[in-house]
Amino acid sequence: MGFMDKVKETAAKGTEMAKGAAKAGQEKLDEQKTRKKIGELKEELGGIVYAQKTGSGNGSADAEIERLVGEIKEAEEALATISEGDESGEGDAAADAPAAEAPIADAPAAEAPEGASA
Repeated sequence: MGFMDKVKETAAKGTEMAKGAAKAGQEKLDEQKTRKKIGELKEELGGIVYAQKTGSGNGSADAEIERLVGEIKEAEEALATISEGDESGEGDAAADAPAAEAPIADAPAAEAPEGASA
């Protein structure tokens, strides 16, 4: 195998690793956005229920509660789908990365300065 073939192969591997890392990063971002949306919906739901229980709400509280519960269920299902894709190991650049090389055995060990305790 010629030098340029090795360079091309290494570049292709690097590109694939970068794509995998980008995909994993996007999945994490999507997961965080979905979790935030769920939290916001639950907060809104809590406010409506509180208003309903204290008598300060309007007459459409039941319909609003049903809508919010439906949106929360949808978001939780989407989160489960995102999490399943995350656990499958697809796009995991760390798993595809080569192991770090061991230090050279002949290299001198770093010495602690005099008077320093380890």
